[in-house]
Amino acid sequence: MEKSNRKIILIFSYIIFSSITLIAINLAYPLNDNNNKAYAVNLTNNNSSDITISNNIKSVVKSVNNTITNSTSGSMALNEKMLQLESSNKPQDIATFAYIWGYPLVAMEKSASYFTNPNSPKGAGEGPINKMSFARNIVNSSFTTVVRPNADTLYGMSFLDLKKEPLVLTVPPIMHRYNSFQFLDAYTNVFSYVGSRATGSNGGIYLIAGPNWDGQVPSGMTEIKSPTNLVWIINRILVNGPSDTANVNAIQDKIGLVPLSALQGKPNLQSSSASTSISSNTSKEIPVKFQPELIPDSGIKVYDEISQGMVNNSPNPPDPQLIAKFASIGIGPGKTPSKEAANNETIKKALETGIIVGEKLIDAKVANIGTKSNGWLVNTKMGNYGSDYLLRAAVAKYGLGANTAVEALYTTAFTDTLGKPLTGANNYVIHFKPGQTPPVKGFWSITLYNNKSYFADNPINRYLMGGISKGLKNNTDGSLDIYLQNQSPGTQKVSNWLPTPKDSFNLILRMYVPEEQILNGTWVHPVIELVK
Repeated sequence: MEKSNRKIILIFSYIIFSSITLIAINLAYPLNDNNNKAYAVNLTNNNSSDITISNNIKSVVKSVNNTITNSTSGSMALNEKMLQLESSNKPQDIATFAYIWGYPLVAMEKSASYFTNPNSPKGAGEGPINKMSFARNIVNSSFTTVVRPNADTLYGMSFLDLKKEPLVLTVPPIMHRYNSFQFLDAYTNVFSYVGSRATGSNGGIYLIAGPNWDGQVPSGMTEIKSPTNLVWIINRILVNGPSDTANVNAIQDKIGLVPLSALQGKPNLQSSSASTSISSNTSKEIPVKFQPELIPDSGIKVYDEISQGMVNNSPNPPDPQLIAKFASIGIGPGKTPSKEAANNETIKKALETGIIVGEKLIDAKVANIGTKSNGWLVNTKMGNYGSDYLLRAAVAKYGLGANTAVEALYTTAFTDTLGKPLTGANNYVIHFKPGQTPPVKGFWSITLYNNKSYFADNPINRYLMGGISKGLKNNTDGSLDIYLQNQSPGTQKVSNWLPTPKDSFNLILRMYVPEEQILNGTWVHPVIELVK
């Protein structure tokens, strides 16, 4: 790898709309002095304690670089590094592990705070705590609010605070149409689903209860027990083009989310004083939209944020030994490690090192997050992380809210099958052999994005093609070709044309409820062939 001062190039995908599980990244592992100094200034400007990049921190970072770049298997080296950190009693190693462990918790808390803030710009996802908010229309190329939008489904979402009482979700019958309600805990683990795959099409009434609720589940309700008090629900309902939006809107209008007390004729416990930080913002200031990669900007106060998040959200999975180790450097429920660090230089340097090394390890995991199949990047381990805290943090940073593969697998392509970057200066064909379109129980589609990760403007307003696309034509032998090019391929092929911009672009193949052969890797992704 060259030692030039290369920049990290990433495509950030906010999961509310795209649910992408992978990103493209050109990661320059070497961290030179200029990068260190820039990072120090950034932290200092955010009122954190002054950071001096000491020789000790440089040596730790150099060790991380060597661990990753000198190994023939980046993923194996990262796993070994995490095991070393977990077993170490050195303050800087504990701080690094705590930063990686707590990164998703901070991302969830900050996301909830933004989306439930009454001063946030209104849009899909923004709304009060414990209320569902829905996207009502399919977006087009003029939409630039978030990257990698989805034109397959209309979304709904809600952040829940379950400390005071459960919430009741009412789902109407949704027949002959893919739908899902995805439930994520405060640490971004997917702990439940409701919908066409998980519970069927007949709908139901679901009691969503926090970890400490031990009341009686009312008759006719199915309990969904959350391991944490903070919960994020993401709802997706298949929409088959603009003419179908009214049908989906009618379904959305029948989806209900209310406190249990409201159904029991009791006073609404949720209307009392805020129980968590996510519902306590009384300022009139318009908030800055949260992006997970900005987490280190808090400096060592990020450990305060981790500690505060733990107050109402017990670690998942439970790990008493790990929590005890965190406590040894002042990290834990309700603690303020930054104050303790003000009087302890060893702890202060450890926390500073933890941020820098933790960030490098998270970025390195992103660079080693998937395997390639004909140019497509694939990872089937999202959503169910167990104790793989590094993968959990990497997904939180660049794909917050990822589905589990059994519900939906998203694979991405930034290159053709030969590894050359995709560009509208060339013409390509995505070729599915006869009977080899993605085997799914839901649906599949390929969506094309420009180099800013938005829909590419084109004369036929077409942004995706897939199994439910109207007019899509198979070849006479049963195979399927999708044409990727800037200019029309002609009247005989226009039905299968996915227009590209003139410059670089990328693709997402979305596969909802994939069959086992996709999950176990025996199904082979289609080639993306350059047309010469």
